[in-house]
Amino acid sequence: MIQPRAFLLLIVVSLLPACGGKNPIEPQPQPPALACPSSISVEAKQPDGASVTFDQPTAREGRPPYVIQCAPSSGSLFPVRKTPVTCTATDADQKQTSCSFDVEVRVSQSLKKTRFLAFGDSLTGGLVSPASLIDNPDSYPYKLERMLEERYPAQDIAVLNDGEGGQRLREGSIRLPLALDAHRPEVLLLFQGIISVKNIPTATNAGYLRTMITTARQRGVDVIIATLMPVGAGLEARDPGINAAVVKLNTEINRLAQEFNLGPPVDLYALVHAEPRLIGRDDLHLTAEGYTKMAEKFREAIVSRYDQRTP
Repeated sequence: MIQPRAFLLLIVVSLLPACGGKNPIEPQPQPPALACPSSISVEAKQPDGASVTFDQPTAREGRPPYVIQCAPSSGSLFPVRKTPVTCTATDADQKQTSCSFDVEVRVSQSLKKTRFLAFGDSLTGGLVSPASLIDNPDSYPYKLERMLEERYPAQDIAVLNDGEGGQRLREGSIRLPLALDAHRPEVLLLFQGIISVKNIPTATNAGYLRTMITTARQRGVDVIIATLMPVGAGLEARDPGINAAVVKLNTEINRLAQEFNLGPPVDLYALVHAEPRLIGRDDLHLTAEGYTKMAEKFREAIVSRYDQRTP
């Protein structure tokens, strides 16, 4: 006969396999893991910086689906500096993790001077042959500004057009101080003299140019001076001696450039002498292509003087 105590022990032992012993501890879900992209370095595309896109970080572990957010987000406008980007992943259990990387927007190429005043007569103003004033988009100052903006997109660059048709050097020397005070440029692009080149002595015209350079220098304005262009064969035939007078004044322009340490003049004479087709039908003003090449010559001079690069 089984005793009551032994019977109770038998029941407990018989039930143990069915209960499985101790209750197992379920593993706790892990938070998600997040892998950010490598840090990014780009050139500024505009004065405010650059719009930068980057790959979405990759999430794993945790319990999908994941919600991934980055601040600033991909495609944002990043300023010119190093900006940290923080990305956060949230899984289905609302567990979170984060990672970070840097976006650096740099300016490795820039101009020391950015405000220019193009001063002169109708060749600066944008007169094209036959004598009709073309819109600013076809004048050399306008084209020059676009060229510089394309090369230096991180800077605000201005090339102001102050060309006045029919103006002689004497009139220009009187008008220049007012123009400098009104526009306050950093650099004067001086190209003038063809209107009075033959009828006024070369020494007198050179004196007016000297006054204009001195006026700019007294205001702390740099000067880039250009040589005069030759006129077309038709105008030379109608009024012989113009091109000889141009050569004489250009000699004085080169001397002034050396005296004031302006750097080499923008040699527009050589440009047009080599490509006379750039002169329009009135034998004086340029074609639209001629103004483009004129702008390119001024751009070369500006870049050679004021371009600066950082590692």
